[in-house]
Amino acid sequence: KKRREAVTAKNEADGLVHSTEKALAEHGSKVAETERRAIEDAVSDLKEALKGDDAEAIKAKTQTLAQASMKLGEAM
Repeated sequence: KKRREAVTAKNEADGLVHSTEKALAEHGSKVAETERRAIEDAVSDLKEALKGDDAEAIKAKTQTLAQASMKLGEAM
């Protein structure tokens, strides 16, 4: 069960990283520099967490990125 939880968390995180990077490339110029940097930092943190198998850390970083990327969604 723990293994499945980690796999699910990783899959969700991978999807969010991909969609956020794509949106950032297309619409990054529409958000403030500080917000863009916060999103880029959250992406980096999540990618780092994905190198391990700590489902809780991955979920936490995914949540952080989701919140940071909301600003990007609002700008689109």
